[in-house]
Amino acid sequence: MKKLTVATLMMGLVGLLPLLSGCQTLTDTPGSNAVRVNQAMSTNMLQVPDDAESIMLLDRPVQLSDKPVPLR
Repeated sequence: MKKLTVATLMMGLVGLLPLLSGCQTLTDTPGSNAVRVNQAMSTNMLQVPDDAESIMLLDRPVQLSDKPVPLR
């Protein structure tokens, strides 16, 4: 009887462990996971123009000055 109880508990744990790993947990539903992923993707897409300007060096301020550069 004791072996049967231990085996049942072990099978129960083995059955519950996949629910606790990955994208879905006991507190996170697939719907809330999809909302979080969509929010992260939309935030990342808002950053794309800034990243493109940075890559093409369009957002760098001009370092030129109207003051003469002293000779050394």
